[in-house]
Amino acid sequence: MKDYCKNIISLLAVTLFVSVGHAESPGPNRAPESAAATNLKRWDAPCYSAFPIYPGSRRVSLEEVGLDDEKRTPMGKRSSKNSTVAYLSTDAPSRVIAFYAKHMPDKSWKRHEAINFDKNDLLLMLTRGKLILYVGIDEYKQKTRILISCALKLNATPRPKLPTYTKDNGLAGNTVTDITIAPDGSIWVGTSSGLSLFRKGRWTTYTRKNRLPGNEISAVAIGKDGALWVGTRFYGVGRFGRTSWQIYTTQQGLRNNKVSSIAVAPDGTVWVGSCDVRGGVSRFDGRRWTNYDKRDGLGGNCVNALAIASDGTVWAGTTKGLSMFDVTGWRNYTTADGLADNRINAVAVAPNGTVWVGTGKGVSRFDGKRWTSYTRKDGLVNSRVTVAAVAPDGSLWFGTSGGVSHLRNGKWENYTTRNGLSGHSVSSIAFTSDGRVWIGTLFHGITVLTLPR
Repeated sequence: MKDYCKNIISLLAVTLFVSVGHAESPGPNRAPESAAATNLKRWDAPCYSAFPIYPGSRRVSLEEVGLDDEKRTPMGKRSSKNSTVAYLSTDAPSRVIAFYAKHMPDKSWKRHEAINFDKNDLLLMLTRGKLILYVGIDEYKQKTRILISCALKLNATPRPKLPTYTKDNGLAGNTVTDITIAPDGSIWVGTSSGLSLFRKGRWTTYTRKNRLPGNEISAVAIGKDGALWVGTRFYGVGRFGRTSWQIYTTQQGLRNNKVSSIAVAPDGTVWVGSCDVRGGVSRFDGRRWTNYDKRDGLGGNCVNALAIASDGTVWAGTTKGLSMFDVTGWRNYTTADGLADNRINAVAVAPNGTVWVGTGKGVSRFDGKRWTSYTRKDGLVNSRVTVAAVAPDGSLWFGTSGGVSHLRNGKWENYTTRNGLSGHSVSSIAFTSDGRVWIGTLFHGITVLTLPR
């Protein structure tokens, strides 16, 4: 998954207006002040009353914490009202998370998802009646960013009914991180709660109890030999052959155990990306691992996405731009070359070699000579792009924080919850041989879309 935790925490900002203010720091003998202290008569007061302000933090505008209008729609049309407050603290994220762990909302709030990737990142979703509450905590420019968002659900309205899979009907978890299709048509789904297999209309779930390296899956891929490769958030990668698992971590030569992405080259080598200070790219040739980072020419050590062209050229999306690896070594591309943004979330390569890149500011296309970018003004449903995928017919699919965009024959077609998607925040897209599009989302499972032939 592409810079996963920071991406989904950024999706929390849902308001169109936030005033700048300062939170009063509670004294040692005082209960923490509520985030709703100045908004007690507002519709969203119950949300902000549920969580206290972190002592010593400073309330800021969304722009000050790196969020713009494109990143304020996790609920999209699913909510009729929404708002967000943002704070910055000089304390470490781990300390802030520990504070909020001791000040959780009362039992009237239903807890849907808690994704705590490590001690420095937290995302929480809760509901009470028609209210939806999100809390995100992460590191931002050497400070701790705290986002508390509230949304009011729309009244139930008729929507197109598309097949949807969630925990209620067999999926391991509602937060889907990756989907891949095996040659026999089996569908493997990575979630924050385990690995799910869909075969012959039935789901089977695998977790650490089944010798999976870890339950928080970040990437899934099928090797040239048919083996399943699974990347985890903390515990390296696992390869499952016909009967058993082989686990690879830093002890076996992997660059970093925090896996973000996996791609398989035409020659069968497996490439693994990691987004971390000591992250980078690892290549496995079946016997040993070879690692690459900034010292070897990679654009940045935080690798969010990998894609490999038919000629074996490797494309790595980092937070510092796009990196290309071939027989001559690494070459890097940034906004100075024409990229829409240096923070890359997704990469896909078309059969003709054209490279499509998903960024926080739209889609960029590289034909080998020049860059062309597309945003909402061009027809993209949302400019914060999290997924890029090439369909068997050669058309392009992009997942965003506001739905899905399909580019075919130069025309854009968009899909949102109004068209039947289970959620707006898209995390993965895969295609089955029967023409169906499997769309994974954050919090809302999978929607299966069938296009007219």
